[in-house]
Amino acid sequence: MTIEKCSVNTSVLWCVMAVGVVFSTDSSRCLAQGKAAVARETAEYVMKKFSKEVAEESVETITRKIEGAVIKYGDEGLEAIRKIGPRAVQIADEAGEAGAASVKLMAKYGEDSLWLVGKQSRMGIVAAHGDDAAKALIRQGEIAEPLIKSMGAPAAKALSNVSTQNGRRIAMMVDEGMVAKAGSRAEDLMNVIAKFGDKGMEFIWKNKAALAVGTTLAAFLSNPEPFIDGTLDLSKVAATSIVEPIARQIGLQTNWTAVILAIVVGSFGVYVLRKFWNRNRRAV
Repeated sequence: MTIEKCSVNTSVLWCVMAVGVVFSTDSSRCLAQGKAAVARETAEYVMKKFSKEVAEESVETITRKIEGAVIKYGDEGLEAIRKIGPRAVQIADEAGEAGAASVKLMAKYGEDSLWLVGKQSRMGIVAAHGDDAAKALIRQGEIAEPLIKSMGAPAAKALSNVSTQNGRRIAMMVDEGMVAKAGSRAEDLMNVIAKFGDKGMEFIWKNKAALAVGTTLAAFLSNPEPFIDGTLDLSKVAATSIVEPIARQIGLQTNWTAVILAIVVGSFGVYVLRKFWNRNRRAV
């Protein structure tokens, strides 16, 4: 009885496995057919959108290129081709180790990414500092490259979160030496711009003269939000930061013994003169 049960169970198991293989094979075929259909559809789209670039190619050859790109770079390869055209594959292949990163950027930013993915040094910046650097380079153009190289991730975050106008203003502040004067607080300044974006940068640009004073800058960086939203007045902080050091310096340089002695002598002199004056009036 036990042997018969085992035989029946084994038969059932083989049947289940056979059905599984059939379904698995069918699923693989469906998946492959689906990808082939998508590749051909993309090829037809490319033929229309990039007709001059692919004038000498057929739908079949472009389809094969697209299938190869999808195998190598995944769905982002497909999207890159839809935005850039078949040359996206060549650009990625020529990028070598940065090929996958190049495809990702082309898929996300399209034509705007070509300035970036076409140069190895710029892709090196992206590799070092990530998506913020890529966004900053694409948004700000050439001015971003030296800033990120010199200041790293803080500059990348700041430049990625402001308009091109404010990106140029950041570059001008660097050229004018304001950022260098901030010293160890330069990174904090970039972090404020990264956090508050254009609103923060507008405030910093408007008040750059006041922020050139170390004590004012320190007060601002310790809690920037109330200054940016107008709750606190930076000009009052700036005035205090100028008057207090002067008063302190005057205090340090003053010979208070001589001052007190002069006050005592002066007061005694006034007292003597008044007494002399009063005596002469009574005599008259």
